[in-house]
This record gives sequence, structure tokens and C-alpha cells, in this order.
Amino acid sequence: MHALEAPELTGKAATQERILVAAMRLFLEVGYEKTTMAQVAEAAGVSRATVFWHFSDKKSLFREAFNRLVEPFRRSVERDLDTISPVKRLQEQIAVYRDFVSAQQQAIDGFVRWAVSKHDLRETVITTLLDLHQRVAGALIQTISELVPEYVDPEPIAVGLITLLDGDVLLSLFDQSTERAASRQRAVEAYVEMIPRRDETSVASH
Repeated sequence: MHALEAPELTGKAATQERILVAAMRLFLEVGYEKTTMAQVAEAAGVSRATVFWHFSDKKSLFREAFNRLVEPFRRSVERDLDTISPVKRLQEQIAVYRDFVSAQQQAIDGFVRWAVSKHDLRETVITTLLDLHQRVAGALIQTISELVPEYVDPEPIAVGLITLLDGDVLLSLFDQSTERAASRQRAVEAYVEMIPRRDETSVASH
């Protein structure tokens, strides 16, 4: 299992979690503009006053719900994988990315729409997504730096890889062909295979 398990919540934290889950579901299903705080309260099984006690307005509720949605991915990217070889670590990092995309396809579609069209949400969405992008890129750079010969710069290789992954995500929003999706996945695998490697013995012991 690639995702990290979240601790069980109780009391105030559990109430806030129910509100955030309900809010994001409504934002994705009926849209940000059409979602009201009263609807969120009803979906979460709490009073409207409780929602406002936790979140001052709908924009702050959206910001926290959005952060909650991407937090498991952020934790997965940042977990310590130094105990496994660079080759396996790179495979794991790609799997974490793909697992998140697969599990959150509807949300990602919403992210893109909001980033493009909703001026009051754009900054929150873009800032968060770019932060995630940089975290993934940083993790890939670190792993690839341990995989390639010392004279090879790992940064452009990592940037190329995450560009392929991001491009696959965007294309999947408009192209539902499973055949072309499989072709893009094979392209990522071929790219990884073309990454220059150190002597296998030194990589394995790194």
C-alpha cells in the first residue's frame, strides 16, 4: 500500500474532518458557487453555526478542504525511503504519483477547471499544486542523483520525468482511450529505462 494511514480522529478534529469531507464532495459534485454552507452542514451532520465556528467563510473552507485532499499525497512524497535502493525508490515514487492520480481523478479534473476559470480560487489551487510539483521534483532529483553516474546532472532528468507524468495527467482529462493511456505509461517506463546508471554494484549498496 503506497498511501500512509491517517490517525483516527476524535472530538473537534473529527467534526472538522466530517465538514471538510462533505465540503469537498459538494464542491466537486455541484460546483463551488452552488455549494452553500448550509448544504455542507447538512451533509456533514452538523449545524450551520458549527461550520462557521470552524471556518469563517466558504473560501477558507475550500482552502482547508483542498489542503486536506492533497495532504496524504504530500506525506507519501516526503516519507523516508532511504532504506531501499534508488532503483526501487524511483519505482515507488512513480507509483505514489500514479496512485494519487488514479484515486483522485474527479478531484484533479476539478482542480484544473478551478485553476483555469475561478479567479477567487485560482491562487489557492495553483500555489498548492506547484508546491506539490516542487516536492515531487525534489524527491525525484534526490533519488536520481543516487542512481546516475556522478558526472550526470540529475535535475533535467527528474524534470523530464515529472513533465511526462504531469502531461499524462492532463491528457487523461481529455483523452479517455485506455490504449493511448497504456502507451503513455509505457513511454514513462521507457524513459526510466533510458536513465544512465552507475555500476549496478555501487547503486545497490548506496
